[in-house]
Amino acid sequence: MNTITYFTLLLSFFTSALSGPSNKTAHDPQPAYGCTTSYDPALKLTVYTSVEKDPEYPGGADAWGRFVNRNLNEANLDANVDCNVKIKMVIDSAGAIRKAVAIHGTTEVKDPNANEKEVIRVYLKSGMWQPGKCGGNNVTAEFTQSFTPCIK
Repeated sequence: MNTITYFTLLLSFFTSALSGPSNKTAHDPQPAYGCTTSYDPALKLTVYTSVEKDPEYPGGADAWGRFVNRNLNEANLDANVDCNVKIKMVIDSAGAIRKAVAIHGTTEVKDPNANEKEVIRVYLKSGMWQPGKCGGNNVTAEFTQSFTPCIK
């Protein structure tokens, strides 16, 4: 190695060491943005509310669509109530569903209507999910999904 190459490598090492952490890149194993958490008193768990990768059904959207088509019971739906259902779920770091509730805005529904009950039933029947990720690690994560189980 010649003197100039050696000096350049040494200078780049000291420059990066003195300048502190660098900007994040796509190859950096750390989160691209900060994951946030909150404490869920009902579950007695710290839950990530913002993650790098949301939990997802194994096999992705196509597999989820097939599961819903096989398991949604249209006889349990009521076309006379709102067909737009929003669900908040908590998936633990192993992929198990810890919580599935209907929400209106950000408020959990205490007395779900027929459509909300059917959607929750389908979600709870879905089994294990791929957990959310933060910093490359599986975490207990909360996420919301919209679901329209009926067509008016």
